Amino acid sequence: MKDNLIIGLIAGAIFPLIVVETLIMSVNEDLLTFSQTYLENVCLLAIGLNAGLMWVVLNTFKKDKIGRGILLSNFGYVIAFVIYFYT
Repeated sequence: MKDNLIIGLIAGAIFPLIVVETLIMSVNEDLLTFSQTYLENVCLLAIGLNAGLMWVVLNTFKKDKIGRGILLSNFGYVIAFVIYFYT
């Protein structure tokens, strides 16, 4: 695989969305409507797993630019998380 920043941005943007969608589909709808705590925890888990993906890409596959792209997208998700849940 080619070491490219754009590939890392795309992978880092898609992976947390898949995690959040999978975990939200696996629970009852009432849990989401009555409490935002579950959604907040799922989003934090997705951000953490994205950081884990970055670590694997950097240390196992030695793809520096892909890891940087995942890190940039992770920063975007952290900023969006703080704005959505704490403002």
